[in-house]
Amino acid sequence: GPLGSPLIGEIGPETYSDYMSAGIPLAYIFAETAEERKELSDKLKPIAEAQRGVINFGTIDAKAFGAHAGNLNLKTDKFPAFAIQEVAKNQKFPFDQEKEITFEAIKAFVDDFVAGKIEPSIKSEPIPEKQEGPVTVVVAKNYNEIVLDDTKDVLIEFYAPWCGHCKALAPKYEELGALYAKSEFKDRVVIAKVDATANDVPDEIQGFPTIKLYPAGAKGQPVTYSGSRTVEDLIKFIAENGKYKAA
Repeated sequence: GPLGSPLIGEIGPETYSDYMSAGIPLAYIFAETAEERKELSDKLKPIAEAQRGVINFGTIDAKAFGAHAGNLNLKTDKFPAFAIQEVAKNQKFPFDQEKEITFEAIKAFVDDFVAGKIEPSIKSEPIPEKQEGPVTVVVAKNYNEIVLDDTKDVLIEFYAPWCGHCKALAPKYEELGALYAKSEFKDRVVIAKVDATANDVPDEIQGFPTIKLYPAGAKGQPVTYSGSRTVEDLIKFIAENGKYKAA
């Protein structure tokens, strides 16, 4: 692995970025005591050996970093636990926490993962029954359908419910949505938002709010907004970067 020495290292604040930058899937072994981490790591070592260069394995202190289990769609109060993260696509593959972590069970899970037989776990709010306001509500389960609709310029805000800047932006963002809803571009420009804490999104989000434009016909090249958060500046951004030059 990228960390040289032990085959199954310890995942923590010092080593996490090394594991991430290795760019290959990372298998986490969560346990609450050092003894248990050693015992599991000894038990699973032959699997790590067989997957060297394909998957990195690491143990993680579930007492100190149990909250991280939530990012892998594991329950954060049931350890030991095991999960694989596909680092490049930020996909999560949690091992069923009702099952015991045995050599045979983990070997089968890892082999199935490598063979592409396991679907990633997707954390999503329910798809809204109907869209109420001028801002389209996106969740993980309708993300592709709305954001990657190739016929539309889609401006999407990735927000967190606790984020003060997001709350300050909300009325202006609603106003922006209402303007486009009334304009000649209403079928071509979508103003959308997603709670990135409650939904797995395929984007790497560094902070909140993050606003990106996914232009029609160029969904692979989203443009991140960095201007001031005014309605005028957002309109200008959509006009300059969208396919429809909607101003």
